[in-house]
Amino acid sequence: MRYHSYTTATRTTAGAILGTTTDASVAEQMGIPVSTLTHWRLKAQVAPYRLHSSTARYLDLLRQHPEGLTARQVYQALDVTRQGAYLTLHVLARRGFIECVKLPNLRCYGGRAYLLLWRLSPLGREGAPHAQTD
Repeated sequence: MRYHSYTTATRTTAGAILGTTTDASVAEQMGIPVSTLTHWRLKAQVAPYRLHSSTARYLDLLRQHPEGLTARQVYQALDVTRQGAYLTLHVLARRGFIECVKLPNLRCYGGRAYLLLWRLSPLGREGAPHAQTD
């Protein structure tokens, strides 16, 4: 059996992205065995990455509308509660899947000056920082 030691830079880099994607994906990117990465994740007490099936529904809907959708359009299309849609949209934004874009509201007659549209993030998962609050 061979013993591998990893540099501090390798451990730090891997530690920064633990929990943001599957252990197998991180292991493949870093060239580290999955069991080693899983051990590091458990030792750091980072929850494993899981994409919930309802999360996939949100991403599929936003993928169909690349220009973006308002929160109202999202919760009406998915037939979920307003509060549930807002919470899920904000969690997805913190994780880096989607972003909120602020556009001027041309029909502003005493209302909001901007429209807030949710759309898929151009950076995707790779550019997203890991949010410890999830």
